[in-house]
Amino acid sequence: MVESVSHRLSVAVLLMLVLVSITGIAQADFNDGLTAYEKGDYPTALKEWRPLALKGDPHAQHMMGFLYAHGRGVAIDPKQTVKWWRQAADQGFAPAQYTLGSLYRKGLGVEHDLKKAVSWIGRAADAGYPDAQYALGIMNATGEGMESDLSSAYMWLSLAADTRGLDAEAFWRDLDKHLTPAQRLEAEQLKKEWDK
Repeated sequence: MVESVSHRLSVAVLLMLVLVSITGIAQADFNDGLTAYEKGDYPTALKEWRPLALKGDPHAQHMMGFLYAHGRGVAIDPKQTVKWWRQAADQGFAPAQYTLGSLYRKGLGVEHDLKKAVSWIGRAADAGYPDAQYALGIMNATGEGMESDLSSAYMWLSLAADTRGLDAEAFWRDLDKHLTPAQRLEAEQLKKEWDK
């Protein structure tokens, strides 16, 4: 009995080491691709990221989207760009959600669709991605793709500033002039609820 438990424990430890090793190898491949990308060696970045992206790595999928969006190591291909960013976004990867939402917001490579833009950017903002929080704040302030809501705009812009470690006033100075005291209180309450 003790020998059986010991054997099972040994197998479990071995499996954990294999999994850790595989994860480390995948991370090394991604980082090798990132180093190549930063040096302008896009064919090497593509070689490192494609296998990871095909296995479902959202970081690699997101970067594959950039390769196809800018024609780096591959021909510019809007369909491939959207495909890779959507795969990463569908997994909850906030940078890809924001990027995909921005495509819908501007109609780049996809049909202009503000409802989809708000949905994707909103998901990324909810996940704490500061660029998305800022964009959603601006969209709330201007009524782009939604009804204008200055309280929500104030909240999102404040969260974006907090996340970036900036003074919130840098983002909402102009907006603040348009808020009533009640809207400012509502915005502060929304921010407190979001922070929970």
